[in-house]
Amino acid sequence: MNIKKNFGKKIKEKRLERNLTQEQLAEKIGISPKSLSQIELGNNFVSAENLELICNALSISPKVLFDFDNMEINEQACIEYITSKIQENNKLLNLVYRFLVAVE
Repeated sequence: MNIKKNFGKKIKEKRLERNLTQEQLAEKIGISPKSLSQIELGNNFVSAENLELICNALSISPKVLFDFDNMEINEQACIEYITSKIQENNKLLNLVYRFLVAVE
């Protein structure tokens, strides 16, 4: 697990949920958009002060940004699970098929 990368992904996820650009969030917390980009990419980490500013700007607690459960998915385990569920239920196969056709 890469804490900096996962932390950055969470910031980006929460920023996008609030329909904020990097520029808008960076302005709210007083850093450059490039600095925020480096944090979101997991190349840099935040100071305690900037962590507090980010949380305030996004209206979340720090705990939200450090909750990495279900972030990293084992691709093979995911494929095996979905395949087994589809094999058990023909209606699910139909639903998955229609969903995939619709999103293409």
